[in-house]
Amino acid sequence: MMRFARVVPILLALTLCASAVATAQTATGATTSYAEFDFAATLGHKSDTSIGGEYGFHLSPDFDVFVEGGHIGNAATSQMDDDAALIAANVGATATSISRITFVDAGLRYHWPASVNVDPYVALGVGLAHVKNETTLSANSDLVQFGSDLNGTQNRPIIMIGGGATVGFAKRYFLDLSYRFGAVLATGDASSVNKTQRAQVGIGIKF
Repeated sequence: MMRFARVVPILLALTLCASAVATAQTATGATTSYAEFDFAATLGHKSDTSIGGEYGFHLSPDFDVFVEGGHIGNAATSQMDDDAALIAANVGATATSISRITFVDAGLRYHWPASVNVDPYVALGVGLAHVKNETTLSANSDLVQFGSDLNGTQNRPIIMIGGGATVGFAKRYFLDLSYRFGAVLATGDASSVNKTQRAQVGIGIKF
């Protein structure tokens, strides 16, 4: 439930942005736009799920400007697990590490029509990720919290590279099938890059 609570403000902001820009575009008739809801399986060192949304508009016949946001349930790195396990071994315990990521990025999509309804694309975006690390030790049925080195929150840059294709149906609606790789860069107290991989399915509407 908390995961949905984190994403709702992002989806609300994207929806409001989509409505405002779509209204302006309808008046001018110059461009078209889209909005979609996304669900993904996340791959890598830790597997989990991601939910989010995306809004974009046509900058030219071949390029779109887009903004996406979402929440990844767990993208903990192997280094985070190793650091936690090292401390846990010293006290005869086991460690559990979770790295939750809420992100927003914006960028460009280049697309080319493969057929009337299929539109492949590649995408590049940059933005900001809010990372919440949670690490706990379990020993003798007692739960022990780590110090701030493995617990806490950080705001870090994110770079996203992806590709996929949209498949249109019912005139205004489409499915968006894509793979998106994200690198949450190591800054400040962060000692490693969080690499995220999303095998993503979206459903959207064109304005």
